[in-house]
Amino acid sequence: MTVALHAPLAPASRLGHAEFATIFGVATDELPPATRAAIDAADFSFTELTGADLAAVEARVRGVLGAPLKVSGPGRQPDWEAGWGDLLARFTRSGDVADLEPHYFRNPSRTMRVLGRYVHPHDPRFEASFVGVLHTWLVARHLGDASAVYEFGCGPGHNVVAFSRLLPGRPITGLDWAPASQEILARVARSSGAPVGGRRFDMFAPDPALTLASGSAVVTIGAMEQLGTRYAPFADFLLTQRPRLCVHVEPIHELYDRGNPFDDVAARYAERRGYLRGFLPHLRALADAGRIELLEVRRHLGSEFHDGWGSLVWRPRPHRNDRGETRP
Repeated sequence: MTVALHAPLAPASRLGHAEFATIFGVATDELPPATRAAIDAADFSFTELTGADLAAVEARVRGVLGAPLKVSGPGRQPDWEAGWGDLLARFTRSGDVADLEPHYFRNPSRTMRVLGRYVHPHDPRFEASFVGVLHTWLVARHLGDASAVYEFGCGPGHNVVAFSRLLPGRPITGLDWAPASQEILARVARSSGAPVGGRRFDMFAPDPALTLASGSAVVTIGAMEQLGTRYAPFADFLLTQRPRLCVHVEPIHELYDRGNPFDDVAARYAERRGYLRGFLPHLRALADAGRIELLEVRRHLGSEFHDGWGSLVWRPRPHRNDRGETRP
């Protein structure tokens, strides 16, 4: 199992092959060709914030921590329906899948947290480009052998579209609790002819009638974040379904160093927002009990207030039935 709080990053003003290899925890020559190409195609240059610029960001973060904040949970469902409904309307007008990109990727003044530093990206698409690199990495590293891919909490379907392009012909299903999400994916399927589908699914109350295809992989990207400490029903659902692999790209609260002010403010922000907490210890307990194999725990980078991009990868272990037969 690979575990990283945050990897050391040599002084740099751009994320290149070496820096992404550090982020993903591999040697540079292990980066897949598609990942290298995605890195080269984007502008990952940045300026590290110092002096008055750094002080201004730190003051803004402290101010947000002292202000009322929306808290994640089941009550936020109408907010997500409204947000994805806006993207549905935009996509309906344009027919361009690029318009499925979430609004929060389009902030030109967005400060980022890059492995222990606040930085200002030179390209407003820095975070969106990072996600594009991440898509290629996930497909090459984890999803290439899956019979099908299910993204839970898929939102407007931008990740589903990316996986469909990178895995042509592979069934990709996006599941979300907002009906607008299913309408988006239905339109994507009609326009592209790709085996893409959408289904309503509430991770707070998983549908036991849903059965995942044998040999499939499960992905969540910034979705379990909204579960807070109420992740157990979804985790139990996955254990029952026994997919080939589960990949979660989420904030990992337990990897913050509370003695480090840079980490402490992020942890406090995540707590105020009610973001995912306790899932990593839950997985570790399952691994200790021999029920799963925990393959990867990594912390990548984040936006201004917290590190939302980390990764947890695990798979169920084979088990024996009452007759002593090993089952996958």
